[in-house]
Amino acid sequence: MTAALPLSGRVAIVTGAGREDGRAIALALGAAGAAVVAVDLNPDAVQATADAITALGGSADAHTLDPAFKLAVQTMLYTVLEVRGRVDILVNAAAFEPRADALRLDEAEWNRTLDVNLKAAFLAAQTVARALKAQREAAGSAAPAGLILNLLRSGAAAPAAVQAARAGLAALTEALAAEWAAHGVQVAALPSGPEAAAQAVARAQAVWP
Repeated sequence: MTAALPLSGRVAIVTGAGREDGRAIALALGAAGAAVVAVDLNPDAVQATADAITALGGSADAHTLDPAFKLAVQTMLYTVLEVRGRVDILVNAAAFEPRADALRLDEAEWNRTLDVNLKAAFLAAQTVARALKAQREAAGSAAPAGLILNLLRSGAAAPAAVQAARAGLAALTEALAAEWAAHGVQVAALPSGPEAAAQAVARAQAVWP
């Protein structure tokens, strides 16, 4: 008899799943048995991630949307709950990096950086956490409700707007972890880099050993 994969039966949403760390995390969660909801603004890239997961025997759906828009995020989650029946994991890995340095950065690029790198993470976390809380209450269980991971990109040489968003995301992660612990929702930071995918899987396995 083939042993069940460690995250079988879990549903994981990964934003920024079309490239770099987001793609690697989505692939790793899929390989661990989770049904992956890959989210990205680039339709070809996110579909390629979903296709790669299914080609390896996993289960994945691709959603093209801008994570900085609340209605788009909410609509995506409603679809996930309708199709998959539940959600267990959220990984916020969407990112935007402006081309200009701080002296030449215009307001639009500043806003877009904060919108994607910080606001989008909050919108997704809030939307998913509400669903996790409701699932736990409906089950009448004291078990963990779910896991939210926020990817923190490293690099002191990053543009000022990126560093400002990263500092905000680190503080937001800590605050949400404290506020939502009572609801069984675990929130943690995930450092970017080559170990991010393995760490995401390990974090999830720690919640559901």
